[in-house]
Amino acid sequence: MEDKGDEEKVDFYSKLERICSRVPKYEMAIIMGDLNTNVGREECRHKVSGKYSLHEHSNENGSFLVQFAIRNNFYVKSTTFPHKTIHMGTWKIPGSTEVNQIDHVLVSARHASSIIDVRTGRGTNCDSDHYLVKAKVRERISRGWKHRAGCGRRKWNSELITSPEEKMRYQASLEKKLEETKTIESGSLDMNKMWKNVKRR
Repeated sequence: MEDKGDEEKVDFYSKLERICSRVPKYEMAIIMGDLNTNVGREECRHKVSGKYSLHEHSNENGSFLVQFAIRNNFYVKSTTFPHKTIHMGTWKIPGSTEVNQIDHVLVSARHASSIIDVRTGRGTNCDSDHYLVKAKVRERISRGWKHRAGCGRRKWNSELITSPEEKMRYQASLEKKLEETKTIESGSLDMNKMWKNVKRR
């Protein structure tokens, strides 16, 4: 994409932004592939990319990618991990032994810690001049929703039931509810009639 004009690059990233905007806010979004970009080790980019890039300086495509990451709250994880050069280069320049890091992995910033490694697998034969890029993902699963303030489990104030008369009334009310439940379960009540009564209230 380096040889493309700025208009085509802007169009590509605009389409990519529209696709990313469809992903729900709290879900992990991962973008990976041949983006033909060199993301450099410039200190000003460390908020959206790591400092372990194969390249010292970003090319024009790298600047487009970083700007996209800033606008859409993504993080470039492929330049985050301190690997040897052999595990960072993703594309071998034809006719030489030199490699470039032009394939990248981006993840939504709120899930950046879920990508715990990105490296190339040079031993894999995938019939391409690109090396296979592997990303290791460890997603933490929430144990359950926390109650919002004021929306917790309802607690009964049993201290209000103090006198024997109140205890008897409470017990009679519970027994009545239990009898109604048994009647419903046995099928002797018409559920359609009960629903009509509920709708009328």
